[in-house]
Amino acid sequence: MRICVISGTFHPEPGGPPTYLYHLLPALNERGHSVVVVTYGEASEANSSSYPYSVLRISRRTSIPQRLLAFSQEVLRQGRTTDVLFVSDYGLPAAVANLWLRKPMVLKIVSDFAWEFASRHGWTKASVEAFQTERPSPCIWLLKAVRQWYSRRARIVIVPSRHVGRLAEGWGIHKPAIRAIYNALPPECTNMPTREETRKAFGWPAEIPMLVTVGRLAEVKRIDLQLEMLRSLPEAHLVIVGDGPDRESLQRQSVEAGLADRVTFTGGLPHEQTMLAIRAADLFVLSSRTEGLSHVLLEAMQLGTPCIASEVGGNPEVITHQVDGLLVPFADVNALVSAVRSLLDDPPLRARLAEAAQKNLARFGWDRLVNETESVLKEAAHE
Repeated sequence: MRICVISGTFHPEPGGPPTYLYHLLPALNERGHSVVVVTYGEASEANSSSYPYSVLRISRRTSIPQRLLAFSQEVLRQGRTTDVLFVSDYGLPAAVANLWLRKPMVLKIVSDFAWEFASRHGWTKASVEAFQTERPSPCIWLLKAVRQWYSRRARIVIVPSRHVGRLAEGWGIHKPAIRAIYNALPPECTNMPTREETRKAFGWPAEIPMLVTVGRLAEVKRIDLQLEMLRSLPEAHLVIVGDGPDRESLQRQSVEAGLADRVTFTGGLPHEQTMLAIRAADLFVLSSRTEGLSHVLLEAMQLGTPCIASEVGGNPEVITHQVDGLLVPFADVNALVSAVRSLLDDPPLRARLAEAAQKNLARFGWDRLVNETESVLKEAAHE
C-alpha cells in the first residue's frame, strides 16, 4: 500500500502529532508499505536520510497564501501515485487537493480546530464542550463550517479518545466512520537512568521537590495556573519545558509573583532531554483546558513519574483518579495545590500511583495501535 501522509507538523518539532507519526511511520514501512510525508518546515531541520521514507517540507518563511498553495501543490504531486491519503489533523489543504485527486482519505483528528483557533484569538471563552452549541459569531460560524466540510470528506476518521469521538459525531460525521484508536507509545527503553542519576545530571538538588510540565506555551495549556499554584507551595520548584506564544507573558507572571528563582523555562528541548527531565521530576503536572489524548501524559506514566492532570477531554480515559494518578477540576488552583501537596507529603502514595500507572499502560499497547491503524488504512484504500 502506498500512503501519502499529510501533516502540519512533523519530527523534530515537538508535540503529540509529530511524536505519533515519528514512531508509527517506520512501523508501517517495516510492514511493506511505501510512505511519503508532506509537511511544513525547513530542509535543515532534520537529516532526511534518518527517515526510512521521503519527507517533503514546505517552508513557513513565505506568506500564508503562498505556503498553502505550495503545500496543496505538493499534495497533488505526491497523491497521484498513492493508494490512500493519511491526514494528521491538517484537513483543509488535503481536502481541497483531494477534490482533484479523488483518493480515499483517512483523517486523524486530535482536537477541535475551530475551538482552538477561536480560543487562541480570544473569540470564545467557552470550554470545548460548550463551544459545540455556543451561538456563533460570523467568524466562528465560518470556522465550524470549514471544520465540518473537510472532516466529512474523509472516508474514515481516527480519533484518539472517546471524548474526541463524541465531538466529531456532533459535527455530522457518521458514527460508523469514526474509529477510536488510543494513542500509544513504543516499548519503553530499558536502560533509562534512575531518577537519582537523572537529577544529578541536571544539577537538581535532591532535597527540593521538582515539578515538571511539558507542552506548547499557549493558552490551551493554561500553565499560568501552575504558576499561581506555586505561590502556595514555597518548597517546590517548577520546570516548564516547551516554547510558544505565551512564553513572555508567563515569564513576566513568574517575575511579578516573586517566583523567578523557583521557575525554570527550558524552552524547547530535544525529545530525549524532555524525557529525562520528566524522569528526574518528583511529579508531572498537566493543567490543560482540554486534551484529545495526551502523548506526554502517557510518556510520564511510562517513565514512572507520578501524574496530576486536569479532569478534561481524554485525561479521564488515561488516568483513574487515585488509582494510577490524580485528576483535578480544571482551573481549580486550590485543588491543584492540594493534589501536589498530598503526593509530596506521601512518598508511598507516589510510588503506588507510579507503579499502577506503568502496569495500566498495557491498555495503550503499541502493537494494537499499529495493527488497528494499518487495518483502517487498508480498509479505506480498498473499499
